[in-house]
Amino acid sequence: MAEVVDHYNASAPTYTEQYDETMIHTATEYPANYFRLKKIKDRINELGIKSVYELGIGDGSPITAMARMGLRVGGSDFSEGMLKVAKQQFVDNGFDPDLLTFGNLDRRDTLEAAIATGPYDAVMALGVLPHVASEDAAVKNMSNFIAPGGTLFLQFRNSMLSLYSFNRLTMEFIFDELLAPVSPEIKNTIKSELEPRLAMDKPPRREEKHEGPAYDEILAKFHNPFELQNLVIANGLSFTKFHWYNYHVSPPMLASTLGQAFREAGIELEATDDWRGMFLCSSGVIEARKN
Repeated sequence: MAEVVDHYNASAPTYTEQYDETMIHTATEYPANYFRLKKIKDRINELGIKSVYELGIGDGSPITAMARMGLRVGGSDFSEGMLKVAKQQFVDNGFDPDLLTFGNLDRRDTLEAAIATGPYDAVMALGVLPHVASEDAAVKNMSNFIAPGGTLFLQFRNSMLSLYSFNRLTMEFIFDELLAPVSPEIKNTIKSELEPRLAMDKPPRREEKHEGPAYDEILAKFHNPFELQNLVIANGLSFTKFHWYNYHVSPPMLASTLGQAFREAGIELEATDDWRGMFLCSSGVIEARKN
C-alpha cells in the first residue's frame, strides 16, 4: 500500500489537469476523469442530493465541484500530497479546508471522526477501489456515511473491456474469470490457439513522468461489474445502475492508427450511458441505494 501512496503523492501537483475542460481535445492523456465528474454531477442534480462525502478526494477537484454546487461536503484521502493540494483548492475557492481530513477507506478506525459528521445524502469513492485491500470492507465503510435511502457512487476499472481489447488482458480475463473452473488441459489448448491471434505485447506498461512508482507498478485491480453488483447487494444496498465512461471505439491497439478520430468518437459516446459501455469502457461507476 505504501507504493500506492507514493504514486499519488508524486502525481498530486499535476493531477488537476485531468479535470481541465479546455484540454479535453488536446491533453496527452484522454480526459476520462473530466467525463466521470460530469456524470456524477448530473446524477446528483437529478436525485436532488444536498450533501456528499468523498473518500479518496485526490487533488480535490470533484469535492470542490460539489461545494461549488452548494452541497454540504466533506472528504478524506490517505495521500498527504493529494490532501495538501485538495486543501489548497478549497482555500482558493473560499471553502473550509478543515472539511478535508486524512482517512483510509480500508481502515474504519481512520474514518470514525468523519463518519460522525454525517449522515450524508451520498457518499462517493472515485479512483479508490482499484487500490483497496478488501472490497467488502470498502463498501461497508462507505455505507456508514449514509442513512437509509442514501446513495453510493463507487468507481471501478472495468474488466469487461478486456473482451474487446484483443491483447494480453483478453487472455487474462478468459483464463482468470471466464474459464476459472476449467481444467488446465483445456486452458492450455485454448491458450496455444489464442495467443497468436492476440496482441500479447499490449498494453505497454505505463512509465511515470514524475518521481514515484507508475500506475502499473502499484496495486490497481480491475473489477467485474456483475461481481461488484452482487457485493453492494450483499452489504445491504440496492443496485441502481452503472454509469460508463472512458469509451474505446476500437480495440486500444488501433488507437494510434485512428489518431484524433479515436478520441473524438470516444468524446461523442461519453454522452451515452447504455449497455455498450459494459464492453467499450475501461471504467464505470456503480450507483446503489442504502436500504
